[in-house]
Amino acid sequence: MDLIYADENKRDIGVLSAYELDMAYGADENDFSCTIDRSDHCCREHFYIYVEGEEYGGVIDHISVVTGDEDIKYTGRTWHGILENKVIKPDAGNDYLLLAGEANAVLQEIIGRIGLSDMFEASEEDTEVEIVSYQMPRYCYAYTGIRNMLKEFGMKLKLKWQDGKVILSAEPIHDYSQDEEFDTSQVDFKITKKFRTINHIICMGQGDLKERAVIHIFTDENGGIQPYLKPGVTEPMQDSDYILDESQKAMTGIDEIEETYDVPSADITTNYIPLSAKPGDWETNCESYFYYEPQIEIIDNEEVDVGGSYREAAMVDVKYILQKKQPYDWAENFSSYFFYDQQAEKFKNVQGSVTYSLLTSKPGNWNEDYEEYYVLQSGTYKKVTGVTNVKYVKQTKQPSDWGKNYGEYYIRYNDGTQVTYQNVNGITYYTYDLQTSKPSDWNANYGSYYRRATAKELKKNKKKQWYAVEKTKAKKVPAWKAKKYYTRHSHEKAPKWSGATRYTKKETVTPPTWTANKYYIRNDNSAPTWAAKTYYSSTDLKVAPPWVNGKYFLQVFDRYAVMVSEAIEKLKEYYASDEMNIDLEETGMTYDVGDIVGTTEQVTGIEATQEVVKKIITIKNDDVVISYEVG
Repeated sequence: MDLIYADENKRDIGVLSAYELDMAYGADENDFSCTIDRSDHCCREHFYIYVEGEEYGGVIDHISVVTGDEDIKYTGRTWHGILENKVIKPDAGNDYLLLAGEANAVLQEIIGRIGLSDMFEASEEDTEVEIVSYQMPRYCYAYTGIRNMLKEFGMKLKLKWQDGKVILSAEPIHDYSQDEEFDTSQVDFKITKKFRTINHIICMGQGDLKERAVIHIFTDENGGIQPYLKPGVTEPMQDSDYILDESQKAMTGIDEIEETYDVPSADITTNYIPLSAKPGDWETNCESYFYYEPQIEIIDNEEVDVGGSYREAAMVDVKYILQKKQPYDWAENFSSYFFYDQQAEKFKNVQGSVTYSLLTSKPGNWNEDYEEYYVLQSGTYKKVTGVTNVKYVKQTKQPSDWGKNYGEYYIRYNDGTQVTYQNVNGITYYTYDLQTSKPSDWNANYGSYYRRATAKELKKNKKKQWYAVEKTKAKKVPAWKAKKYYTRHSHEKAPKWSGATRYTKKETVTPPTWTANKYYIRNDNSAPTWAAKTYYSSTDLKVAPPWVNGKYFLQVFDRYAVMVSEAIEKLKEYYASDEMNIDLEETGMTYDVGDIVGTTEQVTGIEATQEVVKKIITIKNDDVVISYEVG
């Protein structure tokens, strides 16, 4: 097998002779060592070694030589290690990086973000797998982050050196446990099956004593995570979305094994829920609500929101106080008092008996107080209303709340005859939850459940990863088996962000155009009948600003999101801790990091399923030996 070496500019120089290459990649290590005779020394720091069309290769970071020794050793990072030394960061102003799009296209986006486009590129093949609004953990290492992201969508990461670049591609995970469970007649192996492990984690976050944030996360006997969100909640926004009691406990007594997870400084997630109606306490408590203030810049003669922020609504200054009793001078001076016009949402002077005078010239306060004037329509005097102007402001930067409030934004459509703006719709996608307990309707509705494609099926069609459960060859209901079948769920999440087509709706109200002999002023002469708690005198006062539908948000806090996510990962690790030592190379198969293998011992019936987490390659004298670690 030709191991080619190239200079720091990736220009091929030659082929290493009589080398011994040891490399490992996956859950850890992600490095290599290459030993050659001192007389064949040919590489320098920052040189590359690789096998064309294979995953084997990396960059030389260190050169070791011992006086009197006959060998020189080149060591460095594999392609995987280079990725792992890069950090995926959220955009400025955002809590998390949201990724969406076809799987390989997302890989290309990540390559650009971590600054490796000169060396890495993603395959152009369409996998037909959509990464839907994936929230990348904050400041995570690229190789780990990519593998975890792809795993959530049933895919694994493959790399190979091809024509001067490292090509990344997303490919379906092969679940060999579906059709190639190994028994002692095939290969020797050792299984340590852990039948009981931690199945109840008590998460304790911020707060003191009884005010502390506490939530219980349970599993069933096979490690299935029990519901922790209230019915109907799919995307938690606030504390009240969670089940905080122990009603979901599945294991009791001696079978229940508990663990505390003490995180007194657990991050609290701040979310903003759009309000569709005016809150009942708006007039007195408006400062508890928020509005989004865009940061507008003029780009190419167009207003563009380059990234705003949420701000507290503020009371506005007025100078009125409610009168509970009739003032002594009401009859003579009623016009010096005020009432609050609910329709106009403003204070106005009290007016007496009414006459209307036609205006022949524009009043000086028309632009500010046009609502105080009237227009005659079908024999009735009606208040002048402003002209509502709707403007859609293009957004070049992804809003921080895009993942949760994408429906509050708009997309521009042009059908050739007119331009319209419509609310952004979410993307529907499916997730598959592994069954750890037999469904009560299995015998009647097994066909509504799913299984992973077998390795053989993926070789025929690698784009079809899931199959509905079917009857056996004997036309019978298949026997249910824990951790083999899946329940499919549909979800709706934010579509991929595109600054070229996303807009924020901005409404303004302006005075109508003045027209002489069209508008009227209302004249009041006599005092109206006194009504308690209706009229005001002037004073210093603050009131809520006018309510505008769709403008304001409720700020809520989620004290549990981070703890729950971490607790679930801990439980998954506990239930994936079965020990399975197996010499996979004896099977004659080649596996990738991320593939799934399973074993069954025939006497005890003990079985285990594990993920391939590391691949170890040794090449010497053209002999290639591959071993694996599972876990």
